[in-house]
Amino acid sequence: MELDYSKIDDDDPRFSLSRPQEGRSGVVRASLDALNDVEYSKMNRILEQEYDKKKLTILDKPLGDVLEGTVNFVSNSYNSYADKFLEAKFSKLLFQTDNEYLNGLQIHLIAISLFIRDDENVIYLGIIMVIISFLLCFINITRANEFRLPESVAKP
Repeated sequence: MELDYSKIDDDDPRFSLSRPQEGRSGVVRASLDALNDVEYSKMNRILEQEYDKKKLTILDKPLGDVLEGTVNFVSNSYNSYADKFLEAKFSKLLFQTDNEYLNGLQIHLIAISLFIRDDENVIYLGIIMVIISFLLCFINITRANEFRLPESVAKP
C-alpha cells in the first residue's frame, strides 16, 4: 500500500499545509498512516506464519526419539529434581509455619511441581507411569493364576 502524492488534493483539510504549532501536516500524517498499515499487515503476516506452524507433539515424533527421551528422563531425573529442589528451597514459601515437617513437605511439593512443568517431563513421567501400570497389571494377572489346592482337598 503506497501513498501516491500526485493524487493529494490541496483543498482536503487533511493535507493542508499547517504551521508547526498546529501539528503534523496532512502529508506527514497520511504517510504515517500508510506506514502503520504496512507495519500492521506485516505483523499480521508474521503472526499468521507463527500460528500456521505445526507444533510437534509426542505422537509426531519417531518411537526411537520418544524412548530415548524417556531413558534420558529416567537417568537425569534425580539431578533435575535436585536442581528444582534447590530452586524451591530458596524461593518464597507459600505459607510459613513453625513445623519443620510441613516446611519440608511444602518445599518438596513446590519442587515436584517445578520439576513436572519443566520441559517435557510431564510427558515422560506419564509414559513411565503407563509402563509401571502395565507391569503391575501383568504381575497381578500372573499371581492370580498361581498354583492352588482344589477346594475338595482344602476342606477337612
